Amino acid sequence: MSYADSWSQPGVLDFFTKERGTTSQVYPSEWFFLKDRLQEGMSVLDVGCAQGGFAGVLGEHLKSFSYTGVDISPEMIAKAKARHPAQRFFCCPEGDLTALKGERFDLVLVLGILHLHESWRDTLAGAWKHTRGALLFDLRETEGTTLDDKSVSWFGMDFSGDAEQAELRLPYIVLNAGEALGEAVRLTEGAARLSRYGYRHPPSTAARTPVAHIMTSAYLAEK
Repeated sequence: MSYADSWSQPGVLDFFTKERGTTSQVYPSEWFFLKDRLQEGMSVLDVGCAQGGFAGVLGEHLKSFSYTGVDISPEMIAKAKARHPAQRFFCCPEGDLTALKGERFDLVLVLGILHLHESWRDTLAGAWKHTRGALLFDLRETEGTTLDDKSVSWFGMDFSGDAEQAELRLPYIVLNAGEALGEAVRLTEGAARLSRYGYRHPPSTAARTPVAHIMTSAYLAEK
């Protein structure tokens, strides 16, 4: 089963139909930066957009904006197009943003996906190339050793955390905080400013990982 298939599971589709579509459902670490970046007429790229929930969030605060969402799941993109027909959506292979050509955006979002796939560095570097103003992304961090082995730290895509089928498990990547910062700096080369804000809490209930607490850190890289 591919990662695209994992993200197209009925339970996952149902979750994003109900969640992550309003300001009240935006995580505190995300809203800390997002609220100050909103401006009329802005262009936004959402990498890993699911059903385009952030188009709904933006619509609560702005009268005029353009939103482009990309996702690896064709089912997610179909639902996104139905929910937000005025916006633009692409179904793209993981890490492939060639559909955007050389387009750049005032704000690029990469939220809730980097810790769930091994090639997260490539995804982040690609998003930075399409950033004209600022890039907002998040990572899961620990003060201990980085966990990037799916046999040790994983996420159950049935959202129970007890996925019986191994193919329903994604990596649950928890980075050493120092390493995370170093990679954030490296992958946003040339940023005029890089800011980080996060909070400590237990891992997702859908995750199986040896760490008892993680830091969900949002980063804002500005050109």
